[in-house]
Formats: sequence, structure tokens, C-alpha cells
Amino acid sequence: MAVASGDKAGGNLAAAISVYLGGLVIGLTLVSFPASSLVLRSIHGFSNEAYGSIYLPQLIAAVVGALAGGAAEGRVSLKAMYVVSLIAFCLAETLLALSAGASSGAALPMVMAATALFGFGFGFGGGPLNAFAALLFPARQGAAVTALHMCAGAGLTLAPILFAALDRIGLWIAGPVALAVTAGLLALLSLKAPLPVPPREDPQAAAGRHPARSLFFWLCAAAAMFYSIAEGTFSNWAIVFLTDERGLDPQAAALALTCFWAALTLGRLLATLIAGWLPPAAFLLSLPVSIMLTQLALPGVGNPASALIAFAAAGLSCSAFFPMLVAFAAAPTPRAISWIASMLTAAMMVGVGIGSYAIGALRGSKPIAALYPQSTLAPALCLIATLAAFVLVRHRRSRA
Repeated sequence: MAVASGDKAGGNLAAAISVYLGGLVIGLTLVSFPASSLVLRSIHGFSNEAYGSIYLPQLIAAVVGALAGGAAEGRVSLKAMYVVSLIAFCLAETLLALSAGASSGAALPMVMAATALFGFGFGFGGGPLNAFAALLFPARQGAAVTALHMCAGAGLTLAPILFAALDRIGLWIAGPVALAVTAGLLALLSLKAPLPVPPREDPQAAAGRHPARSLFFWLCAAAAMFYSIAEGTFSNWAIVFLTDERGLDPQAAALALTCFWAALTLGRLLATLIAGWLPPAAFLLSLPVSIMLTQLALPGVGNPASALIAFAAAGLSCSAFFPMLVAFAAAPTPRAISWIASMLTAAMMVGVGIGSYAIGALRGSKPIAALYPQSTLAPALCLIATLAAFVLVRHRRSRA
């Protein structure tokens, strides 16, 4: 019995390493492309338009991957979907590394193919990864999913520092190579790890309870989209706002963006620690309000210190909302958490695209400082959708 117990503990540890290291790899891989912007421009002379175009395949492929993941749920094992996503990350970083030695004409398509591979892997594997975290710790699903997103946030925070340090010593290529190797080894580990399997149920009984048939789920999807519009206004336009409109030097602006990701990660860690004592409403209803307050405060930024404080506050405001939303949306139908996470990821990527391109489209007529207060519409709509979802939950409980 002791041996069996030890085997089970070792299996659980291997599964946890596979899942949470996967979150870290996602964060590192996501930021590896913007963290390589100076290298790609210096080697290949990418214009601003060419460099900006590399993210369009990522956005489209992420949505396609999330929808494909939702369609594959129940037909393909979650482990197989996760391994496919890790292989996609490995190939993406391999192409990014190889692009350094390619001709200028070939480099751009290679980098665009790399971002597309990452986007597909992110969308296709995001659902299973969230499901694994929840299934590993069923008694504390909200904290488990938030911890996973905290690991991704750690990768988002570390990647710019790592790639910048490697670039300074002339070893930039070691970054994508190391990530490709890590993703490949993690795929092998995940094949052998006893990753949790959702309990089976009768398909006919499950059909009537599928979340796609529920207004509650679509309210959560709307909340995810509106939330990510707000997050995109912080993360994707911070450096442009601080350098072009506030006159900060690029290093100070980059540090402010790093503060955003670091605060987002620390906020998720804090949420993981206190989630057992606070209901989901404490996070899901307060954070959109905090986002609105931060957006209203950003036009007052005028120096490096205020920029660091403001974007750290923005990171804390965004921190736990999305992972808590995934756990909240899956609570009525826990067996469908992979499908739910995939669909919420697709909604999130749509929101990121809307937020990023809306600021760019409107910036010609108004400065970003004037657009931040107007952007409070997105978290306000997020709050309305979340409130409506909570009302539906309470109504169902009162009828039960």
C-alpha cells in the first residue's frame, strides 16, 4: 500500500509539474516575439508595419485554435490536445531562432508562421491546461486555475528581461532555442505523466446541460471579451503612450510595462492565497471597477515614478479576473471545463484584437491619454455582464 501511495504521489507531482511548467512556457513564448523586436528589426530591417503584421496570424490562429479545441473536446483526449499545443510552441520557437539566419525576404513569413503556430497552440491547448489545473485540485478550483495563470504571468514578466540580457551579450538566439528545447521536453514529460481525466457521463444526459445552451455561459463569454479589451489598452499601448505622449525614454517605458506584468502576476499569487476565504464575487465584481479607476488615472501620468505606479495598479486590477472567471463559468458544468476554457480563450483573443486595433484606429484623431477615460466602457460592460451572470446563478439556486 505504501508503494502504491508513493506511486500516486509521484504521479500527481509529475502531472502538476507538466501543467504548471506549461503555464510558464506559454508566458515565456508569448512574450518572446515582442521581446525580440529590436533584434528582428536590426537584422532584417522590418518596418513598423511589417513588424506589427507578425501579430495578426497569432490572433487569428489563437481564435481558430480555441474553436478547434472546443470542437475536439470529448472527441480527442485532453492530454493529446495539450501535447499538440506544446509541439506547436516548440516549432514556433524553432522558426523564430531559424529566422535570424534567413534572408530578409524569407524572415518575415517565417516569423509570421511562428506567431501563428504559437497562437494555435495557445488556443488549442489553453482549455485542456485550465481543465488539468481544476481537476488536479477539485476542492480549490478557483485557486488552482489562478495559480496556473500566475505561472503564465511569471513567464510574461521574465521573458523581456531574459531576452534583453541575452541580446546584450550577443546570445539572443539562445532564448528561442532554450524555449524550443523546453517545450519539446515538456511534451515528452506530458506524454508519460498521469494527467487527470474528466469523469465520463452519458452523452444524452450531458447534452441538455451543455454550457452552449446556457445564457449564463454566454454572459461569462461576454465578460471575458470586454475584460480583455481593457487589458489590451494597458499592455499593447503602454510604451507608445509613455514615449510619444509623455516623453519618457524607452527604458523607463519598458520598465512600466514590466511593472504591469509583474503586478498582474503578483496579484494572481495573492488571489491564489486568499481565494479560500473570499467568494468569487469579491474578485469578479471588484476588479472591473478597479480597471475603470486606473483608466481614469492614467492621463495624469507625467513622469517615470507615476508611470510605474499607474501600470502596476493596472496589472493588479487585471490580475485574477480571467482565471477566476474560468472557474466561475465552469462551476455549473465542471465536466465541460475544457470546452468552457477554450471558448473563453477565444472570446479573450477577440477582445484583445478589438482593444489593440481600436486604440490604433482612434489615435489618429485623439491622443491615447484622451482615449483611456473613454475605454472605461469596456470594463463597465464587463461588470454588467458579470453581475447578470451572478443574478442568474442566484435565481437558479432560489428555484432549486
